[in-house]
Amino acid sequence: MDLFKKKMSPAELVTKISISEKKLEKRESQIKEKRDRAREEAKNALKNGDERGFRVASKQYGSAAGQLNTVGSMVEMSSTMRNALQDQESLTEIVEIGKDLAYAQKAMGFDSQKMEAAITAIRTSVEKVTATSELLSTQMETLTSPEASKEQLKSETGADSALEDKIKKEREKA
Repeated sequence: MDLFKKKMSPAELVTKISISEKKLEKRESQIKEKRDRAREEAKNALKNGDERGFRVASKQYGSAAGQLNTVGSMVEMSSTMRNALQDQESLTEIVEIGKDLAYAQKAMGFDSQKMEAAITAIRTSVEKVTATSELLSTQMETLTSPEASKEQLKSETGADSALEDKIKKEREKA
């Protein structure tokens, strides 16, 4: 997937991620229909005493349910990535405003050490959001690659929760 091969601005990334998210949501809807259809087939086969039909439909249901969990996790991750990028844009704007205020303070003769400390804290937050965004981009690429195995997807889902917690903590600090 060539989505993340070239360096893009945060706004471009937000757009690309939003498009990917919509595609994932559409696929999620299709998989839900497939899962529900398999469930109905399994019920009918069980009701009619068709043991073989029940097993086949049950396997289809299980497969669709697994796919649905994976796609659902990817939808959540893309939403988290989009939010992190939007936060990055906001923080970048705040840093610029802070620089302007620091200049104004110096021009007015105020002590600017406190302002510089605040700007440093904001820059650190921006860097952490950027690093998190890049990590999430890499994970998104891994999850969307065709060679991703079920084991990789299961382990990435656990990592998503930890990343979401990190992002929440960083937002609280900022």
